Amino acid sequence: MPSSPVHLLLAYRMADSLNVKNKADFLLGAIAPDCVNYGQEQASEKVRYTAHIRDKDYDIWKAKLKAFAVDNAEKFADKKDFLRGYLFHCWSDIAWDEAVQPKIFEFLGTLGYGYDDMTKQKWQELYRFNSLAVKSKEYAECTEFVKQGKPVDIAGCSAELISKYAEYVADDYRDKILDEKPLFLNDAHIAATVQQMNEAGYSEELAKL
Repeated sequence: MPSSPVHLLLAYRMADSLNVKNKADFLLGAIAPDCVNYGQEQASEKVRYTAHIRDKDYDIWKAKLKAFAVDNAEKFADKKDFLRGYLFHCWSDIAWDEAVQPKIFEFLGTLGYGYDDMTKQKWQELYRFNSLAVKSKEYAECTEFVKQGKPVDIAGCSAELISKYAEYVADDYRDKILDEKPLFLNDAHIAATVQQMNEAGYSEELAKL
């Protein structure tokens, strides 16, 4: 799963193709599920899975996302792009896990890391990649949009917590950045995730909201 800066760049690049009208709400939604980790390294699995409308079985996870979109369409009729952004986060988690994460693990294996070290080292590599992502002109525009977005309660995440997390991502995020050159990740992996979103039909699910 990508970091919040990567989620923002993905959302920024795909917004127009997904029929997004309110980019501020969309980009805010695109980081909102991770608000449950705010102030800690990681929330419990139960809390994270609720926020991400998730299941360990990816086929079930995909079905749950589709059902959530249908069940909440009326509730979020006036906040459609926030809902679209929230679901974008989850769909792009899946696309990243399918298109990029296996390659990260394969690379880490060539460095001699074993199974028990993979998850920690994966995040270290993402933190290195964050150091590049947050310096881009695109990212500066993303954070301005995020500050303008209006959160609402959704999937176990309160509007208040989403707002706090958005401020943290836009103005701080220092503890999730390693000022080192990435060993593996680059912009091509963002492009690969976009391609997976489109080819696997996840973009279509979002565009039709």
